[in-house]
Amino acid sequence: DDWSSYQHVSDSGILREICGDNQIDVVTIQQSVREAFGKLVSARLAIAGSCTATPGAIALIKALGRRHDVEIGIATGGWGHTAKMKLQHVGCDIADIPIATADDATARTRIMEHCRSQLRATEETIYVGDGEWDMAASKSLNWRFIAVGERLRGKCENWIADLSCIDPLEFPKLRGSAVLECGVR
Repeated sequence: DDWSSYQHVSDSGILREICGDNQIDVVTIQQSVREAFGKLVSARLAIAGSCTATPGAIALIKALGRRHDVEIGIATGGWGHTAKMKLQHVGCDIADIPIATADDATARTRIMEHCRSQLRATEETIYVGDGEWDMAASKSLNWRFIAVGERLRGKCENWIADLSCIDPLEFPKLRGSAVLECGVR
């Protein structure tokens, strides 16, 4: 449950660390674990539908998508196929939004950089996330960071309870790019 104990908080990073700790060759099992995990997520969504967007996430993505002075991308530590399943399940259309996942890199900073490289804007980058690993990666990349949720309350300069607290027209007085962590749990 404590993801902060992992060196790289991404599906590929966690799997690599577990394999390393147990003398298992990650190369031989990663694809089968990835596929099995995808089947489990798909089955869970079909049966229970237990997947909800972070409050305000979908409205924010839609509103920012209509702005001409901001580009958005999604960076997540999840594998791409499961992240896309979850986003589709909650009704988030990401057809025109660049997405970077644990399929692109193991380290959170590399995932974020990959997402950012798909955007044209050259001005400031703002990362919106909900974990200590998001905050640390943003600091490492010298990106502005907006913390979302109780886990980071009081730990950051820019904190909000949920994404419905952001006015997309003011977001935050930005011309450039915004990289959002995948807002689905």
